Amino acid sequence: METMQPTLKRGRDVWDQINMPKAEFLERVEKIKGHMQQRGIDVLLVYANSGNEYGGPCYFSNYIMKMPQGAVVAITRTGEVTLICEGFARDLPGVKSVTWVEDIRSCDNASKQTVAFLKERKLIPSTIGVAGLEPSMPYEQFQFFLKSTEACKLVHADDVIREMRMIKSQREVDQIRRSSRIVSRVFNNLSQMSSSLVNEKRLEAVMGQDAYLEGAEDVRMLIAKPKERNWTLRPLGEVPLSADERVILYLAVEFERYWAEGMRTFALEGDSLKGYPSIFNTLYSQIIQNMKLGKRISQFCKETVAEIKATHADAIHDYGLGQGIGLSLQELPLLTEEETNPLREGMCLTLRLAIKNGGEGPMMIGNTIYLSKAGPEILTQE
Repeated sequence: METMQPTLKRGRDVWDQINMPKAEFLERVEKIKGHMQQRGIDVLLVYANSGNEYGGPCYFSNYIMKMPQGAVVAITRTGEVTLICEGFARDLPGVKSVTWVEDIRSCDNASKQTVAFLKERKLIPSTIGVAGLEPSMPYEQFQFFLKSTEACKLVHADDVIREMRMIKSQREVDQIRRSSRIVSRVFNNLSQMSSSLVNEKRLEAVMGQDAYLEGAEDVRMLIAKPKERNWTLRPLGEVPLSADERVILYLAVEFERYWAEGMRTFALEGDSLKGYPSIFNTLYSQIIQNMKLGKRISQFCKETVAEIKATHADAIHDYGLGQGIGLSLQELPLLTEEETNPLREGMCLTLRLAIKNGGEGPMMIGNTIYLSKAGPEILTQE
């Protein structure tokens, strides 16, 4: 789900070594080394430059950018790891507090510093694996990198990183559980509020405060009002909340790097919001039970669409059924009829439904779901 994102992350930023110990990252490095050896890669460069899409470098280092700055994690075939991050030298103490990587290099241009690193390690020429550089690195920086590594063989490794991140370890699942609990608490607190919700900005402030007080690193919100003409999910603004109005709220929370999201339909009764009861919840539960391990995602999506049409002929607003979630709000696999991957143990997914239920009108519901060996588990359940 596309949302507005802050220029500067302003929430909690820590490395909890109990929840996510160094051993977790070392396991990932060992695993990627195996892929590097299979592909003949001498050094792997994993790049990102956004506080929204930080997942690649973070997966191996736990480092995230708090501003739109570049970061590269370089992994050699022997398993040495270097973190190259754009920023001031004075930022290094803060960086060191949130990562296990010891070789940290601060710079003002990640591309130039990466080339300097490759020359220092005598990795020009060599076979270089790249992930995230071409789609995310600024054009001039990427062209400099390409020119500087003309003597090297470049191997695209984005697919390997995406595959590794698609199946979560137990520690990752536990982190997503923690994010999910915050989502659930915010929605639960919202339905119990007694103070006046004058407008959407007041609502946004209340939800944000609840999430940040619970330790969130980042919070994203969208609202929809089905009574509006051509309504759609949008950022909250200086718009009044009307009595007896229905609102749909989308909430995503990042806690210790990992995201969870939820979506709820509320009825505005007087000066408070109440969870909107409906048979929609029964339909949602039935659909989740169809998430069987080993089933092709394409088949699950076809079954879901068929079940919605069978009970609610006038389905509305196709926001997509969902996708993977973790270090990014949008990860693989995508819940589409074109997705060939099977549902696998360890996947964490979002599942969103949007329908118009007769006289009850438009409504939406969404949750973060973990596919365990025992079956699907709703993590954002109140």
